[in-house]
Amino acid sequence: MRRILVAAILLCGLGVFTLAQPRQADGRNEILAVVNGDAITYQEIVGDIDMQAEINATRSIQGLAASVTDAAIERQLVFQRLDGFILQKLLDAEADRVQLKISDAQMRAIVSRERKRLGLDEDDAKGWATYLKEKFNLTPTEYREKMRDQIRRNEIMNYMAGLYGPLPAQYPLEIYFSLSVTPAEVREEFDRDADRWRIARNIDYREFRLIYPGDSLSQDDKRKLISAIVDGEKSVYERVLKNESLEKASEGLEALIEQLGIPGVRIELTERQTAKDDRDLDPTTYQLVLQVPETGGVSDPAAFEDVDEDGQRLEGVKFVKVHSRLDGDRRDFQSPKVQEAIRQRIENLRLVQNRSKVEQALLKRAAIVPDRNFTR
Repeated sequence: MRRILVAAILLCGLGVFTLAQPRQADGRNEILAVVNGDAITYQEIVGDIDMQAEINATRSIQGLAASVTDAAIERQLVFQRLDGFILQKLLDAEADRVQLKISDAQMRAIVSRERKRLGLDEDDAKGWATYLKEKFNLTPTEYREKMRDQIRRNEIMNYMAGLYGPLPAQYPLEIYFSLSVTPAEVREEFDRDADRWRIARNIDYREFRLIYPGDSLSQDDKRKLISAIVDGEKSVYERVLKNESLEKASEGLEALIEQLGIPGVRIELTERQTAKDDRDLDPTTYQLVLQVPETGGVSDPAAFEDVDEDGQRLEGVKFVKVHSRLDGDRRDFQSPKVQEAIRQRIENLRLVQNRSKVEQALLKRAAIVPDRNFTR
């Protein structure tokens, strides 16, 4: 039950909603929703993505039988993507309202990081243009503007979810949820699960990490990636629970990333190693280790954030496979390290919840047609 709850929290934070069975009419020109007076049609969603790549990825990840037609998969994908498509338009409207801008300097830095990741020189304009044409069927200008729009949406979401603290005066947004954690909440969290705060030693473990750029990846792509990790029997997490190796369990996710052409995403699987104690681990990983019995096991998945060497904000999902560890004494609440770890844990969870709250508040502004296609 606990694992199901954790997976649900991760997925809810990315706008995943239960879809009722859609009507089986042809629906090519069918209006699915109305946002700020503008209609969203079935064909508009189909035309916004490489649908065949999405269909192929779905077949690969879910292991669908050949008897399941591409048309059936396409229709299900359209209704699964409806919430993300609506949110995209609503976030654009909020960003327009407060005149949020992404500077050319920011975009140059992002493009530079992507070129560096690909091993392309800054002056290799032809190589960059060829890559974008083959991978996304976009020109460099089209790619830059698409990324600018996505970064802008993520930025306005971060402001509303409290990631940047109290709202600045120039952004009088109607939707806002605070991320602040009080000392009383830290103490309450410690008392609720005090046994978790122990000194673990000789931790024999491996770690799975999915890492992606937090500023430029769409909510829809995040949903697909996290779903492939935690959702269903063929997910990475469920396969590891059934004693498959991290490498074998990650094959489907690697195929999904390749088929969808999602930029800046990587999977990291650490070698089996031993940490003497928590000084050798980051706070999130250490808390995952403490979830697992001394005899070993697999932790729950957890969201995390980081910053790379170029200053880019990264997000991701991780879990650990612990082969063994030794428990020591219970820690004192007065330890600054304990309090900081608790505060960080609460903030990470609250950020996921806040983003979900923002999405729910925004979605109330859209009309879903017909309403039974989209359960709120």
